[in-house]
Amino acid sequence: MEKFMPLLMTGIAQGSIIAITALGFLLIYKATGVVNFAQGDFSTLGAYVAVWATTKHGWSLPTAWILAIVVLFIIGALIERIAYAPLRGRSVHVVVISTLGAALIIQAAIVRWMGPLPYSLRSPFPVREQTVTWFGARIPKQNLLIIGATIVCVVLLILLFQKTQFGRQVRALASDRQVAQLQGVRTTWMSMLTFGMSAALSAFAGVLIAPTRSVTVELGFGVMLYAFAAAILGGMGNLVGVVVAALAIGLVRQFGAGYISSTYAEIFPFLLMLVVIAAKPQGLFGGESRARL
Repeated sequence: MEKFMPLLMTGIAQGSIIAITALGFLLIYKATGVVNFAQGDFSTLGAYVAVWATTKHGWSLPTAWILAIVVLFIIGALIERIAYAPLRGRSVHVVVISTLGAALIIQAAIVRWMGPLPYSLRSPFPVREQTVTWFGARIPKQNLLIIGATIVCVVLLILLFQKTQFGRQVRALASDRQVAQLQGVRTTWMSMLTFGMSAALSAFAGVLIAPTRSVTVELGFGVMLYAFAAAILGGMGNLVGVVVAALAIGLVRQFGAGYISSTYAEIFPFLLMLVVIAAKPQGLFGGESRARL
């Protein structure tokens, strides 16, 4: 149990970070049908903004987190104007390449701004109170914070899509952009909002995960790959399916590393994805429609 519980909690925490980033993928996909490969770099940039605010200017951690989320919301909206809007109506592959270009620009900007050396972002918990004991195992409080934050994000997104006018407009935009315009949906603003919200979610994931590892320009890349795998595994377009798949990826990675081989820990989630996709190409929960929740 002393080995099982840390692996379980760490796996759930990692899956939770993957879930938040995958939800960012999902937001944009549901509104535009496009997969944005700058999601991981949004997480990285969010972490760097928080590091800059706390280490360079002495801001409190909560204020730095809020700054990171707000800044990335604005950057996400700008990316929509630069990397998506001019290419609307073109091949999806062209837009995907455009988002990859945006990701490379963000990475170069980070190195130019903060340099190539790694940074660290402190945890919100005091040094002597960073773990709790559960079933004889010491669990980092940061992992519990990540899990709790993910639950809140998922519940809020479900309510947003199912209970608000915004959610109905996003579904209308996903189904048919021209019909949505005829119905009075401000499609330009909706696209910008979804890109901004997606970037903000990724920034939130970045500031949550940053205290658990070094903050480098590659911070969000691995998370982005796992998030994309979760989106495919859960069924692209299905919110609950993506969250379940993200948690499964986190758990498979941790238990594979703990009980099989830590050398191949990065491979196990993708093996899971390949097996599932071979058996069910649409993913565990379908995902045949962009408008599906």
